[in-house]
Amino acid sequence: MKNQCDIQDATVATSSTGSTLAYLIAGLGIGAAMSLLLAPKSGAETRQWIANRCLDGVDTANKSVRHTRRQVRNAIDQGQNKIGEAIGAARESIGKS
Repeated sequence: MKNQCDIQDATVATSSTGSTLAYLIAGLGIGAAMSLLLAPKSGAETRQWIANRCLDGVDTANKSVRHTRRQVRNAIDQGQNKIGEAIGAARESIGKS
């Protein structure tokens, strides 16, 4: 059974984590904005660079999704094979009885 102190400690830990994450996101946003403002490249070059980076990220994500999809498909196939073998063994043992 949880007492009042345990509940307060959990609440403090959760709010601390949330505020830390909020500060991290804010810092990343400010850093990104400052880097764009102080970039040595022209606006067109910077936009092209950002577009290329985004496309690279999308390609990487797609590769990761395809790889994961193959792994899941292989795991399902292996599971189906094991289930089929177990059913065949069960039918065989029932038939011998």
